[in-house]
Amino acid sequence: MSRAILRRVRLVCLLQIWMLVGLGTETGLCATTADVVARLRDIPPAERQAMLEAGARREGAFVFYGTMSVDHVKRVLAGFHQRYPFLSIRDYRAGSTTLLSKILAEARAGKHDVDIIDQVPGAAYELIKAGLVEKYLSPNRNAVRDEMLDGEGLWAGSYHIVVVTAYNTRQVRKEEVPRNYEDLLHPRWKGRIVLDTQDADWFNTLLEYWGEEKGVAYMKRLAALNPDMRTGHTLEAQLIAAGEYSLSPLLYGYRIAEMAAQGAPIDFVLFDPVISKPRPLLLAKRAPHPHAGILFADWMISEEAQTIMARDLGRGSVRKGMKSKYERLDHPKYLVVRDDTLGPVYKKRLVQYQEIFRFR
Repeated sequence: MSRAILRRVRLVCLLQIWMLVGLGTETGLCATTADVVARLRDIPPAERQAMLEAGARREGAFVFYGTMSVDHVKRVLAGFHQRYPFLSIRDYRAGSTTLLSKILAEARAGKHDVDIIDQVPGAAYELIKAGLVEKYLSPNRNAVRDEMLDGEGLWAGSYHIVVVTAYNTRQVRKEEVPRNYEDLLHPRWKGRIVLDTQDADWFNTLLEYWGEEKGVAYMKRLAALNPDMRTGHTLEAQLIAAGEYSLSPLLYGYRIAEMAAQGAPIDFVLFDPVISKPRPLLLAKRAPHPHAGILFADWMISEEAQTIMARDLGRGSVRKGMKSKYERLDHPKYLVVRDDTLGPVYKKRLVQYQEIFRFR
């Protein structure tokens, strides 16, 4: 880039900063995420929306990193693009561990490409701890269930996944279907259960709920049934439907309901407490397109977006009173996997989980 062009870029940025600080006009392309969030406070809703849309038009782009399945993220981003067609949208999808490593590596290299991050609670905790998340209180938060919100304004859930006990309907008679966690320990299930190697969050949530002593004792009794340890909840659901295993207590409800609706020999029950995993939606502190990022954060918990999530895709809505496509998964109160309780003890719980269930 020539020196003349560099001088022009610097001049434009200086003019925009001067306009932001001196004149109080709308933020420009050089504004940080914190600048934009601060400017949004205490202004009328219509003016606020106009400011965001004007800023997003200038930015012209939006970048999303997430863990949703490819088919679902395409549907969600298509809905957002339909609402804001002036934005060019780019996304990156990966598993939670891979995505966390990518974001941390980019931050260390001084590369800040992402506006919004969709992550699991444990990884969200690591991103918050690393200082990569901007606090943001969307005006739509009032419509969100309390257990799907972070109290400090660091995230709101974009959706949640209800954890169910799934079973093969050809192998498990109706009178044998376990109705609670204790039923799961019946000797008939020895060698017939599959668990996931990545579910230390489920493990921790039950230990927090029951207490360490009771929780560890339960997990050891479950481990005595010699469950197989696999990786991938969709794979495990398919293996249960194929008859390789009879059941699993920690599969994703919307996928099981979807498979059952398509005729697979699989069904599910809910245990008390009903565990659910919210997906924190995080606004990047160094978002390159902060106006577009905030538009997405607002839109994602709006009725429009949550209808796509719940009614079209079957995932749990975070909005109060919104029914799921699969209403058997709806529950008045969930025991949620929390980033603030899981994150500080995750490494310890993972080691415990591996030791009790004998895998690495």
